[in-house]
Amino acid sequence: MKKLMIVLTSLALTAPIAGAVVACEDVNNKGGQTDGTFPTVSNIKAKLKQEGYNVDNLDVDLAPGMKTATIRFMPDAPNKPYLTKKMDLTWPTNDITKIITVTSMPYDAAMGKTLPAQTVLDAVNGLNGTKFTLNDVDVKVDQTSYNSTITPKDGGNFTGEVIAIAIEIVNEPITFLEAFPLTNIGDIYIAEELWNAYKSKPSDEGIWTKLTAAIMEFVGDRNRFAALYKGTMLTVMLDAMSNKGISLTINTNNGVGSLKIEASAAGVINKSVLTANFTIHSTPRKFLNTNDAKPTNDSTINVTLDKSYSAETVDNLRYDLVAKLLGQQFADQYKDIWYDEILVTFKEDKSGATVNAKPGSKILAASDSLASLMTEIPSYTLNVTFS
Repeated sequence: MKKLMIVLTSLALTAPIAGAVVACEDVNNKGGQTDGTFPTVSNIKAKLKQEGYNVDNLDVDLAPGMKTATIRFMPDAPNKPYLTKKMDLTWPTNDITKIITVTSMPYDAAMGKTLPAQTVLDAVNGLNGTKFTLNDVDVKVDQTSYNSTITPKDGGNFTGEVIAIAIEIVNEPITFLEAFPLTNIGDIYIAEELWNAYKSKPSDEGIWTKLTAAIMEFVGDRNRFAALYKGTMLTVMLDAMSNKGISLTINTNNGVGSLKIEASAAGVINKSVLTANFTIHSTPRKFLNTNDAKPTNDSTINVTLDKSYSAETVDNLRYDLVAKLLGQQFADQYKDIWYDEILVTFKEDKSGATVNAKPGSKILAASDSLASLMTEIPSYTLNVTFS
């Protein structure tokens, strides 16, 4: 059981929670004005909901500096009006004390003895639905208390007619609802053999533990703040298991289900409940491999592209890679959202890149290395060489 729990706690919470947003459509939208509130992710979603959108079917990606946002529909959303739409944002204030409203940021020992300013800012952005950068603000960290102070940079976007004062970020625990605010995660895709095993033996502890790991890949994708706290999740899951705090209910006829985890982790998560509502499908996603071939677990796939790429052309790399492996028609189908589905790390010598399909993707099939032992979906890496 301990081995199962260690694997379960990987959660596939590996997708980045920071980075540039690029969309091919440049469609301005007055939805960037959020009725007097600053356009954070949650406020933009609230505005979109007022306009009649089902916000469970979409995500909002802020560009660094928060001057624009991209609305990105889930690939399985029914009757979606568009795949992505870029909109300019209207700021009613540049006072960060009115923008940063969640000021608790628990320190996790796995973050290292020295807590980096960027890690603090990533956590603050994740909790507040913002996208401040270190070009916008200064972050000073007390390396004893792990409290922090965020101050706008002189001459930057967040000073002006309203002089924004410093924000104190306090090292104290938060709740699951703050860390995992998106409770409706929609359609999820489970390996057919795992789903069939659960339907045959839904009370089998080993099988529902594996299924929980598979579900948590999607929970982690929709709630990326938690990627900063992977170390804590082992404590959380062991606490939940030992206190019978995990509840998984699924209608095996239609796949509609709910996962609830009640637990705590000293200093990080107060006693609270993580909730995820979903609908399971076993429709296969595509493997990011030649002709959709299923890779062996923890394998490396070598691919050569006939161009060179850089950070400025990283989305071209994503598109060209999908087109080469899975065909241009499939690459075109999701052209505007590959930025969120494929993780790219360039090699220092600029000869190529290391590429991974995102765990928890609704388009591509891939798992985190540890989670793959449970989910029946392999972990694999593409070694891409530029020619």
